Amino acid sequence: MSFSNGNHGVGGDGEGLFAPATQGVGRPAGADVDDLEIARKPQQPKKRRIWPWIVLGAVVLAGAAATGTYAYFQNRALPGTTLWGHSVAGKDESQIARMIDDQVASVSVPVSYEGTTANVTAADLGIDVDADAIAKQAVDAKRDGSVWTRYMPWDKKDVDPQITPETDASVLDAKLGTNSTKPVDASLKLTDDGAHVETVSGADGSGADAKDVADEAVRTITSLGGSTAKTVELTMDTIKPTIDDATAGEAKETLNKLIDGNAGIAIGDEKVASFGAKALLDSVRIEPNKESTLKDGESRDGVVVYDAAKLQKHYDDDIKPHYSSTKEDREVIVNNNDEEIKVISEGHDGVTIKEGADANVGQQAAEAFANGKSDVQVDGDVDKMQVKKTKRHIIVDMSDKKLYFIENGKQIKAINVLVGQDNNDTTGACEGDFCTPTGDFKIFRKMENETMRGNIKLPDGRVEKWDIPNVGFSNYFTDDGCAIHRIATSAPVSNDELTSMVNRTHGCVSLGWDTAQSLYDFAPLGTTVHIQL
Repeated sequence: MSFSNGNHGVGGDGEGLFAPATQGVGRPAGADVDDLEIARKPQQPKKRRIWPWIVLGAVVLAGAAATGTYAYFQNRALPGTTLWGHSVAGKDESQIARMIDDQVASVSVPVSYEGTTANVTAADLGIDVDADAIAKQAVDAKRDGSVWTRYMPWDKKDVDPQITPETDASVLDAKLGTNSTKPVDASLKLTDDGAHVETVSGADGSGADAKDVADEAVRTITSLGGSTAKTVELTMDTIKPTIDDATAGEAKETLNKLIDGNAGIAIGDEKVASFGAKALLDSVRIEPNKESTLKDGESRDGVVVYDAAKLQKHYDDDIKPHYSSTKEDREVIVNNNDEEIKVISEGHDGVTIKEGADANVGQQAAEAFANGKSDVQVDGDVDKMQVKKTKRHIIVDMSDKKLYFIENGKQIKAINVLVGQDNNDTTGACEGDFCTPTGDFKIFRKMENETMRGNIKLPDGRVEKWDIPNVGFSNYFTDDGCAIHRIATSAPVSNDELTSMVNRTHGCVSLGWDTAQSLYDFAPLGTTVHIQL
């Protein structure tokens, strides 16, 4: 059987039956068997990787959760925050403050005394709780911690502000019929010269001590509704003041240290103003509980609490109005030792404060003083004043019987004098008991008019006494009573008339009636006096 005709009809190339199949679906001409097997192997579908999308989704979800958590707790107490041991996590300031205020308003302590009972509220006891400040503490708690623990509920932070009531036994007297004497707190006042502060002692009281009642009220408040007040049985006792003498003494030392440090305002290295003792005393309170919660604007150094608002008011009212952009030089009188003895003009620096730089001086001062610093820095410029000195000195020459006014090293005036009756009229040498001393002295006391009284016991046992009224313009320079003064006569004696008189004093230096006041005015306290032969 022959298929040649058919093959020619289909393929036309004489390859036979398989030619068409080979060319249509089989291996191509020239391909080997291995190539054919590969061509016939079915193609595998491409694998898709899903896990990166899962991870990305988890990251996105975690980020969203973290963002949501951050946003939710931005103005709320963080997870793990407790107030007096009770969780406040997730509550905002207003919620926490309202919770505290509600608790304070609801507190009522049952009190019993000798069969009489009464309920005493927090308001009766004068308990003043700054709920807003406490709420802010709670919301701010943990925010200074690491970002990894800030939102972790197992990282605990308890806010435990102290409540210190000012207990007053008189409220118990009114409710229970007790008879109490209120204790007096120790306090501070200005010294007589106004330059420092000193303590005023406190005093014990007696009667029903309200402290136990107040403590029970505070315990109930800090339970935040967790417990009710228990009955307090009262007894009559000695009642100690809240601020005792030791606490006031500690406050005094703290303030006087600031005063001695000239606490005030500085621009760079230049001090331009000081608060002063009165301003500091008016701007503080004594708080014996060093753990108590402070009010807004307050800062603490031990038992002394500074009030920023009061410091700011003092600055605005008493310091800032005295600034001047134009300086005025200070003028003073000094003695021969260059010691300042009188201020003619205080003078001031030229001070220009940068706009708005002192708007928060009170807060800055409160914080600086609480940290032991005495200066508050503000931005501005200072034109430093200069100090102009006038040097004054007195010389008494007993051999010449002259007193010389010396100013800035030059003699500006000379007047006649009489000296001790036992100083030689010619040489000035001392020849007896009543002599004017030689040496260097300072005027330490001045009297415009006085009655001079005194007595001296002489070596021979006699006592010399005197009682002289209307002695004018005295300038004392020795502890035993020697002075430069107007001659002690009932009728005026002039400067010129002294030249015809002999020495007549007990050791003083006498001046004419027409020159005594000029010396008195020339020589302030502290003026140096040199007396020579």
